[in-house]
Amino acid sequence: MEEQLKYDYLEPIEVAEGVYWIGFYDEKAAFHCNPYLLVDGDEAVVFDPGSVTDYPKVASKICSVVDPERISYMVLHHQDPDLCSAVPLLEDIIPNKQLKIVTHSRASVLIRYYGLKSEFYDVDRNGYSLTLKSGRQLRFMVTPFCHFPAAIVTYDEKQKLLFSADIFGAISTDWTIFAKEGYEKQMEAFHVGYMASHKHLSSVMEKFAQLDIEMILPQHGSILKGEMITRCIEYLKNLNCGIDSSLSEKELYGWIPK
Repeated sequence: MEEQLKYDYLEPIEVAEGVYWIGFYDEKAAFHCNPYLLVDGDEAVVFDPGSVTDYPKVASKICSVVDPERISYMVLHHQDPDLCSAVPLLEDIIPNKQLKIVTHSRASVLIRYYGLKSEFYDVDRNGYSLTLKSGRQLRFMVTPFCHFPAAIVTYDEKQKLLFSADIFGAISTDWTIFAKEGYEKQMEAFHVGYMASHKHLSSVMEKFAQLDIEMILPQHGSILKGEMITRCIEYLKNLNCGIDSSLSEKELYGWIPK
């Protein structure tokens, strides 16, 4: 309750310099989506802008922070509707004709079915990197089968931020924007049912452990910082999930509301 009083979830929340959480908080929901906005000089980038249902709140928050004309890129870490079905609606309010949709080519094959108009910037055909006008470098890493075969994450070299998409996501009715004690169990509820296997998840955690990370910004759940980063990487590295899980179907998916 203390954090709910500290932050106004109806407004954009600056979680790092020039980086804003622009999501929608539903106190009745156990599953939250986290779009982010990065403002870099006269340029802006939206990460995983969310669903059609969340569009009015997300668009309002974007417009309160930056002129939509400054948005040059929308990064889509994979193709799920909760993550990117709002893109065609956002295209209508972004007058920048040079807007690019940044994703993996295997995801772009599916994302185009949402009816997008913008050109794709396929990271696998561009050296898995994107340089903004300021020279700021965004690097992309493939995270195979976590949970899409060609899912990606974004690492911002300037501020050492990892935009981790579904990885480090969580399910909880006690949601807060920053992770608190006990977050590992909230992550487990999500990862066990959504990640393909221990082998795939553990391999990705090994890659993350080599990065210098100041903050992890997942598309679901809560933001990680400080010692929570190391704790959660280690926890997921040892988690039996997907095909390796011993949980029953009821245990895996009992959280899903009817």
